Amino acid sequence: MKINLPEKYADLYLKALTEKKQTLEAKIEDFKQEIREIDNHIRSLTSMPIFEENSQISPTPLPGDKYASEWSWTKKIAHFESLKGKLIIATEVVVFILDKEPGLDKGKVRSSVSAALSNWVRSKRYLKFKDPLSGNSYYGPTDWFLQDGRPQIDFIPEELKNRLLKR
Repeated sequence: MKINLPEKYADLYLKALTEKKQTLEAKIEDFKQEIREIDNHIRSLTSMPIFEENSQISPTPLPGDKYASEWSWTKKIAHFESLKGKLIIATEVVVFILDKEPGLDKGKVRSSVSAALSNWVRSKRYLKFKDPLSGNSYYGPTDWFLQDGRPQIDFIPEELKNRLLKR
């Protein structure tokens, strides 16, 4: 960048640019600190017991188990997955839980289900498959997937099979 500037104003211009740079660098540091605080908050929230399966409770409810509102989010998700027997989408789980517990806040249910599924994927208990056509993310236990990360045909929901096979 070449600037034609009279020599008598060069020092003032240099000082102004330096001050502007320092102001921007300070803002960047503030943003970085805020991001670190948010990351810490997310870590502390997702490590709460409501997102972890109690080791004394079977992660997949037995077929005779009826839905219970006092279950953890993970047990509610596992219950839905065992009923469906196919890969699940977070929004399906949210609808299922809200049907069972209409008094719950939809936003809280959505964020809790998403956090629990993310924790399962991060801990390698579940894998995530993104539908290349719709962009929906499907989740399921790792043993429902092949070595290359694609879901086994038996666990793919019909609507996803139809979309993928029509390509």
